[in-house]
Amino acid sequence: MASAGRGRGRGRGLLAANVGSAPKPGPHGEGETTKVCKDYRNGDSPPPGTVQELEDYLEGLTLNLTEDNLEDIMTLSQSMSTEDHLKNVAKRLYDKSLRDQEFAKYGACICDRLSNVEVQGSKFRNVILKFVQEDFKAKDETRRSDNKRYLGFVSFLCQVFGNVRLATGDTMKPLVVPVYDCLEQILNDQSSNEDEYECFSIQLQSIGKDLELQDQPRMSLMLDQVRTRIIKDGLTARGRCTLLELLECGSRGWKPLSNDLTRFYCDTMVEIFATSIE
Repeated sequence: MASAGRGRGRGRGLLAANVGSAPKPGPHGEGETTKVCKDYRNGDSPPPGTVQELEDYLEGLTLNLTEDNLEDIMTLSQSMSTEDHLKNVAKRLYDKSLRDQEFAKYGACICDRLSNVEVQGSKFRNVILKFVQEDFKAKDETRRSDNKRYLGFVSFLCQVFGNVRLATGDTMKPLVVPVYDCLEQILNDQSSNEDEYECFSIQLQSIGKDLELQDQPRMSLMLDQVRTRIIKDGLTARGRCTLLELLECGSRGWKPLSNDLTRFYCDTMVEIFATSIE
């Protein structure tokens, strides 16, 4: 589980990043399927070792993802010549994103860039969504047995919803209900821990606008539940501060808080941490 003082500052910086705002889904233009499967039956051979290079490249990425990194990934993706290559690369990226919830946004941005890459009839986006579907079904058990991976999954699911777009530019509507379900699971459980509340707040501040557009009544109900948790349910000071910051963001139409408000919440959280270790 992420330490209490680590996730907050870095999480905010991560979600403020503009990585992934480049043209989608790749160098061939929006909406066009990027077919990287070549016909090697004519005697040609796939570039040696480049699939492994792509996997190693993904594994070595940090939170400083750049447009150059995305272009490198697209170039290396041309080495994928079989469906197994595609699945292995997708699995490597997926697992990395779930191991570190702070990487989730970058993982989703890479998924968006590779979304329409197709090899032997399989699209990268569909492979990723299958992994997400399987882990969604197992989310309760994962939460009990590996809370860090659970938070990574919730973060990645939210960031895929917020960053991976269809050819029309729309969000993937089938993800709306699973995203709400995961966020409400944290909010409505009296035993949720502070790291889970922080994940809830960071992700909802990031995707709240798009999520509300898809189901405004459900968002209104969830924000009412946030208010109830703050007022009635005996949260810790850190939990109340985390949820109150979220409410302020929602009340501003999901626009980033002003510098003064951000500084206020950061300073307040520092005081809470300091008090907790005295």
